[in-house]
Amino acid sequence: MVHQYNMSTKKLVYKIKRDDEDSETLKSTCFQISPDVELKDVPTNGEEYLLKVKKERERYSSILKCNKDYSIFAPNQSQFVEELSHAKAPDNLKPTIEWQNIQVADFSEVRMYISRLLNKRSAWPPNTRRLDSSLCDQNGKNAAIWLKMFRTEESSLSCVIGIHQAFIDIALQVMTDIILDDVKPGGTITHKTGEYQNCQWIYALLACTRQPLVSDTVSILRDLARKCAKIRSNLNTEDENSKHAAAPLNLFICLVSRYFRQYDLAD
Repeated sequence: MVHQYNMSTKKLVYKIKRDDEDSETLKSTCFQISPDVELKDVPTNGEEYLLKVKKERERYSSILKCNKDYSIFAPNQSQFVEELSHAKAPDNLKPTIEWQNIQVADFSEVRMYISRLLNKRSAWPPNTRRLDSSLCDQNGKNAAIWLKMFRTEESSLSCVIGIHQAFIDIALQVMTDIILDDVKPGGTITHKTGEYQNCQWIYALLACTRQPLVSDTVSILRDLARKCAKIRSNLNTEDENSKHAAAPLNLFICLVSRYFRQYDLAD
């Protein structure tokens, strides 16, 4: 089901191999130019024109950057926005890039399966439920009912596949603002913390998050990753179970940063 996560090594070799193949394809030359072609100011045939374009391109860097000094405009700036802090992972709890690649590959597979189902409603599970409008009050949120749902409902496919993106955003916000904030220093989110099945629900909601992301969804995902990083930074690294405790936190930080492309939050 969509709430499962693991640390297996499947697909990593295949993924690396595909990446290598793709890079070779991208680097291959589309048009071959004979070494006998001479560079002329005014090309007279197709090969001479391609050679001229190639030589002109070599004079420019791959990435162009404006070197303008923007500090001179600071006195006229009325408001400055500071980026929120993001706690770094302790060295012994930081996930390897290989492990992160595996998680992204597994998550991508789940996402593709759900995407196919979203495009073919006739294949939906027969017991797919529709969320009641009571999950949103007049202000757009009803945290108490969401918390009750997290406590009493399994994050099964029949439960999450029909959730509208606006509801998914609200659910992730409730998870971030209430449940993650309630984690005490040194604690973590587990397979089942108290009455809430936190890991399963977060994974399921992320799996059903629609793309392209809108700005509100990006903000919620970034808040989720920051809260997970903060919880992880408070773990006792001397505890023999600290790596196990950090695993779900590493997973969600990895998915937000590497799958949803918030790379500045990546480990």
